[in-house]
Amino acid sequence: MKSTLFFGLFILLLSATFTSCLKDECTSIVEVIYSEPIIVNADEFRVDISIEPGHPLEEAGKIYVYGNLLLINDINKGIHLVDNSDPESPQFINFIGIPGNVDMAVNGHHLYADSYSDLLTIDVSDWMNPVLLHREEDIFKLHGWQPEGLVVGFTREVQYEEVDCHSNWDGSSPLASSYFPGFNSPGQNISGQAGSMARFGMASNHLYAIDKQSIHVFGLTNPGQPDNMNTVNVAWGIETLFPYQDYLFIGGNRGMYIYDNSNPADPTYLSEFNHAMACDPVFASGNRAYVTLRNGNECINASNQLDVLDISNIKNPQLIKSYPMTNPHGLSVIGAHMFLCDGPAGLKIYDVTDDHQIDKNKLAHVKNGHTFDVIALHSNHIIVTGENGIRQYDTSDKRAPRPLSVLPIR
Repeated sequence: MKSTLFFGLFILLLSATFTSCLKDECTSIVEVIYSEPIIVNADEFRVDISIEPGHPLEEAGKIYVYGNLLLINDINKGIHLVDNSDPESPQFINFIGIPGNVDMAVNGHHLYADSYSDLLTIDVSDWMNPVLLHREEDIFKLHGWQPEGLVVGFTREVQYEEVDCHSNWDGSSPLASSYFPGFNSPGQNISGQAGSMARFGMASNHLYAIDKQSIHVFGLTNPGQPDNMNTVNVAWGIETLFPYQDYLFIGGNRGMYIYDNSNPADPTYLSEFNHAMACDPVFASGNRAYVTLRNGNECINASNQLDVLDISNIKNPQLIKSYPMTNPHGLSVIGAHMFLCDGPAGLKIYDVTDDHQIDKNKLAHVKNGHTFDVIALHSNHIIVTGENGIRQYDTSDKRAPRPLSVLPIR
């Protein structure tokens, strides 16, 4: 499809030299972002999974830890399986090709993964020979359908154009609404661990997965064929899911939402904490919730900060203090320590004992390029994903994290 639409408009007054005002003539130069939909035909992604020998990463996405296995998403391509029994020498052992995959979760012998709009159930009783068992179609309303196929993203091109100063055009496109139809409507008994940027979560023998506006609840009584039990509408722009105790903490670009999950089949709204438009994940620990806010493609003018919230009254979360950051993404808190991925600033480690002095209690700052998410397996071992690959650290000494290994991006 080659129809071009205005995905957004940002008026930029470049200089007085670009504006001419001669009597009734007045023009200005504006910055216009054009975008075309990227479309994938259903026949291209509704195929069997592929199994390949282990190979290096191309574009590291989300990570998931299951026992001694480290699962790493290669964005929109599939999942790398890494033997992490020796964190100083992790080994790629297998790659599961899944078109459109970005999220995953594991329950016993079953791996759950998204494939664009679909949810896949994969038998991993033999990790070297995974088998696709079930595909639930059109679960995730992340993208709109067009006659040619599924809209999976958009190109982005910036152009500078001359416009009439007296024009009443507000930058909106008459095509825009028609292009977004979808937006409106191992067998051990161990728990896997996702990062704070995850959209999938496991609790009480249920799988929870979010798209841009809803929680999808799947019962796992028959784990090989999840029961699509419920869809709970939350709010437009939700991005991350963090199950904690009997609650689901949901991070969105307008706030944090807390749902009571004491009835696992039917999460119910409890409370929320609102903030200005921002992209954010949330991590809960004890009677505190930590929310990172950042600007990004969908949150252009957002603040970059860490919010510390008191959730001792779960129905009325209260802001304790905000701390400026560079461009914070994922985080993990264990005990008195926070491990925070501050985007291009790298990894930061804080003592969070004193809610009002966190910025004065930074213990370490590791600068290894742009960081995205972190999983603290325990207080002395963390896994960090970023644009330069997957790095592991021994954090026995919080002031001097010791590098253990790196899985680079090729």
